[in-house]
Amino acid sequence: MSLDPARAAGLLLVHAHPDDECFATGGLIARSVAEGRRVDLVVCTGGEEGEIHDPSLDPEEAKPRMREIRAAELDCSVAALQGSGPGELHLHRLGYRDSGMMDSEPNTHREAFWQADLDEATGKLASVIREAKPEVMVTYDANGNYGHPDHINAHRVAVAGMQAAADPSRFTDAGPAWGVAKFYEIAFNRDRWAAVITDMKERGLKLPWDFEANDDPAKADGEIGAEAAPEPAEEESFGLPDAEITALLDVGAWADAKKAAMDCHKTQRQDFGWLLDLPDDLASRILSPESFVLTRWPHRGITPGVRESSLFEG
Repeated sequence: MSLDPARAAGLLLVHAHPDDECFATGGLIARSVAEGRRVDLVVCTGGEEGEIHDPSLDPEEAKPRMREIRAAELDCSVAALQGSGPGELHLHRLGYRDSGMMDSEPNTHREAFWQADLDEATGKLASVIREAKPEVMVTYDANGNYGHPDHINAHRVAVAGMQAAADPSRFTDAGPAWGVAKFYEIAFNRDRWAAVITDMKERGLKLPWDFEANDDPAKADGEIGAEAAPEPAEEESFGLPDAEITALLDVGAWADAKKAAMDCHKTQRQDFGWLLDLPDDLASRILSPESFVLTRWPHRGITPGVRESSLFEG
């Protein structure tokens, strides 16, 4: 199916760092572009606090240039997900600094996203929303899916930006008001992950993140395409049970584009290296499904109930 980008329902995603676009939404992005939709990718920070796992770089020399390096990696990823179209993928950088992991020193940097003025950040995003006019928005859940401050703030700003964009009395110099029809939060399917991790253990494969030290995949709190190994989250368990997933997308046809985008983020090899090296059957079980939860539908009469196979249904 190929749609006219000027008429097709559009998609806007709010992500925290370069590389976050790949793992949980890379297939959605590539699929939407292939369908002929306009896709707008908003990245809130430069990813300056990311570790450096590119063997071609000297970490000491590269660290001061991380914003520049990761910007180039993001450009590469966007090109991979754009593919040959016919839709349009637009990248927007909000320009904040990476805040690092929760309770770390970078949290207090005056330019850190965690320190951003909410009204200012909301205005920036509302302007993008009014320009892009998406029907669908996607970001993290209220805990940022694993507690990273920039992911948490991305959620806050996404919700505030969606609401402000629809209010003609807010940010009147940012163009006409626009109401987003559907708002989704990224979800990691706990049941599917548990099955994959069990199979990896049985085959003697190295497990990602902190699954190595946790016998119960449902309780392992892992980093999903971000900066560094996460701190344990006492109140959170990994992902959501299958029954709570409201949209399950099959993006297997775009797995190669998704992997190519991941491979662009050379400095963040610790995030994706294990996945890129998996046997094809296991990699497919991780890359092909992408899961979401519909949490808001302010400008469309929708009654959730039937699981969606596309975010543009209804």
